[in-house]
Amino acid sequence: MIARKTSTPTADTNPPTLLVPENRGRTSIPLAPYLFLLPTLAMLFVFSIVPLFYGLWMSLHDYDIVHGSIRFIALDNYWRLVHDPQFGQSLFNTVWYTLSVVPLILVVSIAAAVFLRKSTPARVIARAGFYIPFVLSPVVVATSWRWLLNEDLGVIDGFLKWAGLTTIPWLTDDTWARVSVIATTVWNLTGFYMLMVLAGLSQINEDLYEAARIEGASAWQRFWHITLPMLRPTILLVLVLATVHATQAFETILLLTDGGPAGATRLIIQNMYQSAFARLQPGYGVAQAMFLLPLISLVAWFQMRLFRKAGAL
Repeated sequence: MIARKTSTPTADTNPPTLLVPENRGRTSIPLAPYLFLLPTLAMLFVFSIVPLFYGLWMSLHDYDIVHGSIRFIALDNYWRLVHDPQFGQSLFNTVWYTLSVVPLILVVSIAAAVFLRKSTPARVIARAGFYIPFVLSPVVVATSWRWLLNEDLGVIDGFLKWAGLTTIPWLTDDTWARVSVIATTVWNLTGFYMLMVLAGLSQINEDLYEAARIEGASAWQRFWHITLPMLRPTILLVLVLATVHATQAFETILLLTDGGPAGATRLIIQNMYQSAFARLQPGYGVAQAMFLLPLISLVAWFQMRLFRKAGAL
């Protein structure tokens, strides 16, 4: 009987490979991320870049609003800034206003946030009370404080009269007008920056405070060695935003003191407004804005550099 040989199929030692298109040196660039960026870039270009260059162009021209003519004067508007005493006073007022308001906002917002850190019902209500002034209209804020500080009918001077004390000319004296403007601004903006500090405090690990308590650290030592170092990025953000806000303050001061008395509270923004709209000199007003832009950028850059050296960034 002859045995029949059966042939078993052998596995193919060279399995078929998938066909891969040859790379001919062309790298495909994904377009989807750039398409998503297009709306933002378009808005930035239309509402920021174009007005910036148009403002620069306006600052190099003299506008005759009455006759509707425009004359190129190169850098004469900027040269006029150097010799304008009213602009010099508004620049000085902007500096002292910023140096007064920004530290006070920082200190008060940190103090309020640390005090209101624990989320109890009473403190939640207090947080809302601190934040409400920020959401009020500048017209409401200025009008309310103008009535409060009125020398004849104001509540504050009325209380001083009732207590047998001398009334204070809050809005008619140079020094007290500055104090009134600063107090109004701090009252108006503290709640907004307090929420920022509260957000920064929520990122601090409670174990650090617990370890410090075990080691016998006092409340002040915990605040100085734990809270403040951990809040450095938040403090930098508050400083930069409050500085920008202070240099651009306009509505509240305009309605509260109208830049008076005798220009004691007139900032650059209000001086720009009066130059462009009251005196019908838009080119000169825009020149003041172009001067203010690098000034704010320089201050913000200095603050960030200072915090970077301190290790906050």
